[in-house]
Amino acid sequence: MKGLSNILLEGRIEDAERYIHNAVGLMSDDSQEIFDYLVKNDPSGNQKYLMWMVKMYDTDSGFSPNMLQDLVGRFHDNLDRLTPAFIIDMDFEAPNNKILTSPKNIDSYDNYRELHDMVYEVESIQTRKQKETEAKAGVDKLYEDERWLLVKPNSYEGSCYYGSSTKWCTASKDAPQHFKEYSQKGNLFYIIDKTHELGDYWKLALFKEWDGDEEWYDRADDRIEQGAINAIRSMLPQALITALDGAHKKYQEQERELDLLTLDEFREKLAEYIMTEKGLQTINTDSGTWKLYIDEGDGVWTWYHRIDKEIVHEVQATPFWQGRNEIPFDFLNDEGMYGDWSITAGPESLETDHVSQDAYLQRKQERNMYRNVEWGVSVFLNHIYLPLVKQQLDKDFFKELIGQEYATWRANSYVSTFKFKYPPREGTMTQRFVDYLKQNPRKTSNQFYEHVLGYPRPRAHNNMFFSSIKDSGIVKMERQGRQFVYSLGPNYSAWTKGKLLRTNKKYGAL
Repeated sequence: MKGLSNILLEGRIEDAERYIHNAVGLMSDDSQEIFDYLVKNDPSGNQKYLMWMVKMYDTDSGFSPNMLQDLVGRFHDNLDRLTPAFIIDMDFEAPNNKILTSPKNIDSYDNYRELHDMVYEVESIQTRKQKETEAKAGVDKLYEDERWLLVKPNSYEGSCYYGSSTKWCTASKDAPQHFKEYSQKGNLFYIIDKTHELGDYWKLALFKEWDGDEEWYDRADDRIEQGAINAIRSMLPQALITALDGAHKKYQEQERELDLLTLDEFREKLAEYIMTEKGLQTINTDSGTWKLYIDEGDGVWTWYHRIDKEIVHEVQATPFWQGRNEIPFDFLNDEGMYGDWSITAGPESLETDHVSQDAYLQRKQERNMYRNVEWGVSVFLNHIYLPLVKQQLDKDFFKELIGQEYATWRANSYVSTFKFKYPPREGTMTQRFVDYLKQNPRKTSNQFYEHVLGYPRPRAHNNMFFSSIKDSGIVKMERQGRQFVYSLGPNYSAWTKGKLLRTNKKYGAL
């Protein structure tokens, strides 16, 4: 006999599934995938937030399933703090009385914005002092007197805290990569005049490269000329200069002993992660779909292409094969012999303008908060390795070899779940919109709603759908006066032939 909790759980899922199919299913090919995602990621563990997330997705499609799950997860994490007394104390202006009396009940929040504002206020109050404490702990305070303060930020949070009121990229609240890049090339020091007597020089950033070269920046992030640097140095206490030079030497010596993974160790980490992430084992290219197999014995990475369920083409592309700093690409024909195509991606291809090899090989790495993966592994696979593989398999050699030519597309929004398989299901948004444009080119989305769906388009309704189908190339969007109009796009023909593939949504440019 089923327990009461199981019956309650099943009932919630059934109610939400019935709702999403009645409401969203008429509008989206991916309604079942969206529903499955929300069920899997309900943070309560018993689906008590599921119906709210489903309703929010239906009534305000500007918010993706990922955004809903993240917000509800934060709400769940702060439940213990959400009491009527706490809300009164923090002087929160609740938009309705339900929130004041039942703040723990998610149904008290009529829309995404109301819940977001509540969670934001609670987190701000609870974490402000904590963040300040953590930020101060993320720096080395090297010198301080009544006027001057010298710190070396060792964490991004510490850099943002002591770099506040400046335009330094290393203290930008939405660009942590800049702090990482500078920290890998040398030492950052912040010099602060607590009296503010030096105008835009009351906060100074000094970047001292490992070889000793210096760059000084004022609060506006303008580089300071040598004459001004000499004048500033003459005003600084000698004890501060001594502390600065001593700290640079200390960290310089530590850098010489930088703890990096060997290439073999890093390849093992790559293999362990890529084989646990389903979305990374398949790649769609202009020559078709290829899948990855990693031999546990010799560690060879092989991408293979099937025709009628038979593996007929293989390309070996093992990163750092035999400890070499390269990726050899070798083609195997159906007889198991090497074909007449091979290429090697050398060290220059294994870095980007934003990511150095020393950065992703560092033994101590931060972990991605959404996936159990180290930063270096993630950035190498998504921004270096997989784009290199796709670049090779897109080539005419493989299109001619397989005898097929596909069109590929990538959504500009990383949270888009649309794939646009052909043929679309009858009655879905895709089927209705494309059929409408075949008969009525250069029409707006508002005209489509009025002519086909029978009502005006609500503001921002199905924004993700219109954006994704444009990205796919099934339709194209052009400006006509003050409006945007749609027609069939360059990939429409490939789509109707079943030869339109979405590339892996996880990787792209940094």
